[in-house]
Amino acid sequence: MQKHKKKHCRKWLFALFALLVFYIGAFTIPYIPHKTVSEKFREEFSGTEVYGDHTGPERVAYVEDNKEALLMRLRMIEEAEKELILSTFDFHSDQSGKDVMAALLHAAGRGVQVRVLIDGFSGFLSVRDDPYFLALASHDNVQLRIYNPVNFLKPWKLQARLHDKYLIVDDEMYLLGGRNTYDLFLGDYSASANIDRELFVLSQDTEAEDTSLHQVRAYFEQVWALPECEDLICRKETDQVKSSMKELEGRYEELKELYPSVREQQDWQAVTMETNKITLLSNPTEACNKEPHMWYSLTQLMKTGSQATIYTPYIICGKEMYEDLRQVCQSGVSVDIITNDIASGANPWGCTDYMNQKQRIRDTGVQVYEYLGPHSNHTKAMVVDDRLSVVGSWNMDMRSTYQDTELMLAVDCPELNRIIRAQADEDITSSRTMADGEYQYGENYKAVELSTGKKLFYGIFRIFTIFVRRFL
Repeated sequence: MQKHKKKHCRKWLFALFALLVFYIGAFTIPYIPHKTVSEKFREEFSGTEVYGDHTGPERVAYVEDNKEALLMRLRMIEEAEKELILSTFDFHSDQSGKDVMAALLHAAGRGVQVRVLIDGFSGFLSVRDDPYFLALASHDNVQLRIYNPVNFLKPWKLQARLHDKYLIVDDEMYLLGGRNTYDLFLGDYSASANIDRELFVLSQDTEAEDTSLHQVRAYFEQVWALPECEDLICRKETDQVKSSMKELEGRYEELKELYPSVREQQDWQAVTMETNKITLLSNPTEACNKEPHMWYSLTQLMKTGSQATIYTPYIICGKEMYEDLRQVCQSGVSVDIITNDIASGANPWGCTDYMNQKQRIRDTGVQVYEYLGPHSNHTKAMVVDDRLSVVGSWNMDMRSTYQDTELMLAVDCPELNRIIRAQADEDITSSRTMADGEYQYGENYKAVELSTGKKLFYGIFRIFTIFVRRFL
């Protein structure tokens, strides 16, 4: 009898083990082979087409400060008359998140149609059961959808994320970049913050069909209509939901005193600069293993100049990306990359992978500057020579290249280029870089010694990172 029980138990253990192996395989195998860009896309994309030969119909502003980023959103929402579109990877009901929700709710109350699109991972962790989001979704003029909601019965879908971040107001303006919608990126509510940048775009010709505003709107409609997107519906207005609704309504009134400038008429022309052309770059939108459209586009844009400087929070490249970087450098382009020093990096995966891969990165021919400032740098940007700037949501990693939706704006604007280059020159003074086998230190670089606990953590974590880096 005892022998029979042991045999029966072993069968169950074997079955559970087989199920676990199958689940891990379904979660990872679809993303192991990295796709290549199709000939069709190669033929359609030309790096030179992002440049214009005369002043275009759109103007741009560079948004650097977190508090200004929150105020910009509130000002834009306040001016909406017909429609508001917000797409974001991560959205929390913290202080700045409630500010944005309160403004959206008030806009809906005055008849503006509001559509909000949030990634499924954030939807699972922060949104679907949160009474503030349910209160927002309960309004007749608000639609809230989740892209690729977490479904543990479909593990092959769990890797694909919506990483876009933008806000569109009517047919007039939009904001696009790398900021998520919570306190780490917006406002000054938190002692800790991430440095980030984004672009505000003003359209002066709403009838023109070849503007980046029309491109972003068309992109949103494509994603919004995907079968991977599901509505978040408030099925019952509980006391908690009603209380949250009342709090958001009251919060809007508080914003009048907190940020009085938000109610003032905005002179968008005065805060923006002329551009020759703005072009939207994007990845495929379906929740699956993707062709690397963004990465291909960026490498082609690098080749349109002789020097490129890239901002990325971390670097997690696959062998194909290493080879592409090597080819860019061998073509005669000087490539500098500004990324976080491991002492200030906010992503432990990125920090430990850099510890493992730093020599391989340098072997491609790029020059890496390890930035160590007061806050972790979350900026995703690139400048090529003295005209082109590219800003958006793409990180230099395999996830942003092959798994996630991503958006970047390629802007032909010498003035914007000068601003970002000046910023890069300043950040390099707070960085260290390897030259001739030894570190060289910028004049403002102040070394920070890792704590014993962090050294131990990184020492263990970097081993684990080796086996999962393809999916980070």
